[in-house]
Amino acid sequence: MSEADLQGVSFSAELPLKWEDLSGQSPFTLQGWMFANVAMLHGLATMEAVQGDKENELGPVAGKALERLEAKVDMSLTLLARLLANRSDFPATLPVTLSPDFIEWIGGEGPETGREVLLSLYLSRVLPMPLLLPARVVASGRHADGMHTRAVFIHFSEEMEDWLERTVFRYHRRAIHARLAQQGGTDPSP
Repeated sequence: MSEADLQGVSFSAELPLKWEDLSGQSPFTLQGWMFANVAMLHGLATMEAVQGDKENELGPVAGKALERLEAKVDMSLTLLARLLANRSDFPATLPVTLSPDFIEWIGGEGPETGREVLLSLYLSRVLPMPLLLPARVVASGRHADGMHTRAVFIHFSEEMEDWLERTVFRYHRRAIHARLAQQGGTDPSP
């Protein structure tokens, strides 16, 4: 996975990923996956969002009340995430490059070119819910460091395309800020 090979916005990370055959799913099932994916990406964006100065926006009393409510919701979500994480078996963590249109990964084994697969990708341990990504493998080959696989996404709803693009852009931007901060000591906040 060379940088020259990657076109557009993408980000690379070590993420839990597994794949399985995508066998003739009904449109209803695909629609359910897209709905769950959008809900997860929206929730993740909300959890990761930097909050503005509530006191200035709402006044001191309402700002403090909202802050307490958010703290309670955050604690509830954290406890729920821990419960789910303890009950979940995360798949192996692999080097992954994600873009709005395709995904690449390196693993011990991989599906052959032309095969349609369902990918379960975990973007965050804070929200241990996988994205369910139907995809078609367009390249697969063994290299010294493992099986390199590239797959393009299929059966995405328009809303899913939009939310995945937003998420990838947000993570891409954070990676750039982190790299700049390491190189020159600049402020890494987006």
